[in-house]
Amino acid sequence: MELSASGLENAIVRLEPLCAAHRDLIFDSEIEASVWKWMPALPGGTSLSNYFKAMLAAQKSGLAVTFVLFLQSDNRFAGVTGFNEINKIHRRVRNALTWHPPDMTTPQLYQAGQHAMLKRAHDWRAKRMEWQLNTDNDYILRELDALAPTREALFRNYERTADGVWVDKEVFAMTRPEIADTIKRLEAELF
Repeated sequence: MELSASGLENAIVRLEPLCAAHRDLIFDSEIEASVWKWMPALPGGTSLSNYFKAMLAAQKSGLAVTFVLFLQSDNRFAGVTGFNEINKIHRRVRNALTWHPPDMTTPQLYQAGQHAMLKRAHDWRAKRMEWQLNTDNDYILRELDALAPTREALFRNYERTADGVWVDKEVFAMTRPEIADTIKRLEAELF
């Protein structure tokens, strides 16, 4: 099972691997207001076009996989999420990003997207899944708390965001048995 394989879904969301056909959907969303605050600076400048190209290039090279989320109930665009720091030898991945439109930011949506990501990581035979989060991102930190990963570290002045602010990052992770347990728990709670 490849991380980027199609067919990733559960009862709440469907995740499609990002492709050029998603460009207008992404560009017409409200994501750009969040990009500069939460995303790390990239070579080539801070434009949504640059970020979109970088996501496609990272996906093509196997360094990352970005998914576009859609609600199963009405097929509405529900955000983006993805993996980066993919290490096939050591079977570990990092949740690269998660963003939902502001009017859709609910615990159920976040958990449904993370359920799909955890399931894909588990099917890929991941030994470890990690989240590295800006310490000021209260929404994601609060939602991640419901998944109950282990807090492993605090990296001070870790990176510069696209808007030029140096941020601290908290690292959370789950090992393979914890991933399996969380998948089962989320299935019981969500579906």
